[in-house]
Amino acid sequence: MKSILSPRRIVTYVAALATLISLLAPTVSAGQISGTINGQGENPHPRDLSSRTRVTLNGGKYTAMITKDGKFIFADVPQGSYLLEVQSPQYVYPTVRVVVTEKDPRAYLVSYGADWSNDNNIVQLPLALTPRAATEYFIAREGFKLQHLFANPMMLMMGFSVVMLFIMPKLMANMDPEAMEEIQGMQESTQMPAFEMPDIAATLAKFSTGNSGAAGSAKKKQ
Repeated sequence: MKSILSPRRIVTYVAALATLISLLAPTVSAGQISGTINGQGENPHPRDLSSRTRVTLNGGKYTAMITKDGKFIFADVPQGSYLLEVQSPQYVYPTVRVVVTEKDPRAYLVSYGADWSNDNNIVQLPLALTPRAATEYFIAREGFKLQHLFANPMMLMMGFSVVMLFIMPKLMANMDPEAMEEIQGMQESTQMPAFEMPDIAATLAKFSTGNSGAAGSAKKKQ
C-alpha cells in the first residue's frame, strides 16, 4: 500500500529543512551608517549644497545620495572598516573612518598621515558633518617680495658687477706696480686678436670691373 503524507507532516518536513539550511548557511551581519551634511556660514542650510555632492565609502565602493534636508544613509553595509568621504565641489569636509561590527558601528576622525588604527578622535553617530573650509580652485598671486630679487640669477650677476665696479678701482690703486704690470701682461696675452672686416664696397667694385673686362675681351676676339 502506498503511504500518503499528511499536510501536517509535509509542513513539518519543510520547516525542518529550512531550519537546517539556515544553520548551515554562513551568516553575514550588516550595519547601517547615516548622518547629516551641513553647509557653511552662520545659517547653513543643506539646500545650499551642490547637487553633485556625494558621500562615498572606500573611494566610491558605496555611494549615498543626499536628501533635501542634507541626510544620507548607507543600508546593509557588511562588517569591516570603511573610509567615509564627502565629495563636494564647494566645501572640504572631514574624513571619517567607520567600523561596522555585530554591535553598533563606531566612527573616528581621520587625519592624513596618521595611523589608520588611531581610535582617539571618536565621532558620535549618526554623523553631523560640517565643512572645514571652502574649496579653493585658484592660487592667489603673491605680491612683490625683496627676497625674490636675491633669488634671481640675473639680479645676482648685476649686483656683483656693480659691486666690482666700485671695488676694483680701490684694489688697483693699492696694488703693487710690478703686480699691476704682470696683470696687464696677462690681459694682453689673453686678448683675442682683432680681425679686420673686409671692405664690401671695394670687393663688389673689383668683382664688377672684372666681369666687365672679361666681357670686353670676349667681344674683341669675335
